[in-house]
Amino acid sequence: MAHLAIVAFGAVAYPYLYDALAAVAYGFLLPGIAVLHVRHAAARQSGAILGTIAGAAVATVGLAGSANVDVRPASLFVLGLWWWTIGKMWSQPLEACSPAFVSAMPRSLADALAQPYFSAAHLALGLWLIALGWTFATLRAEPAA
Repeated sequence: MAHLAIVAFGAVAYPYLYDALAAVAYGFLLPGIAVLHVRHAAARQSGAILGTIAGAAVATVGLAGSANVDVRPASLFVLGLWWWTIGKMWSQPLEACSPAFVSAMPRSLADALAQPYFSAAHLALGLWLIALGWTFATLRAEPAA
């Protein structure tokens, strides 16, 4: 919620309100990361450890990046690593539930999903790329000055 408040209200009393919201936002990431570690450890220990390390790096490097512009590329990198790890961990339970999804799908789509090279991760990535492509296609290009 604090990250969304930064976007909505961060410029109102910049830099004081922005800094306070950033500190709250990144600080409250840590309890959520700890809860995810416990939940993910039951499924895959190595993924849980990587997710926890990347999540702690997101909190620390992200907080530093909110104060120092030179650190922002590193904060984006660790954020991407964290989302990649969490997405990979959550795609595994989706793959375990895929037989229930296949029974409710049209036959042609179910046959495509049944191929050995296809997984839930491919489906999620494909949907993300379609949404991203649609977003870029609908943006209007600003004329160069």
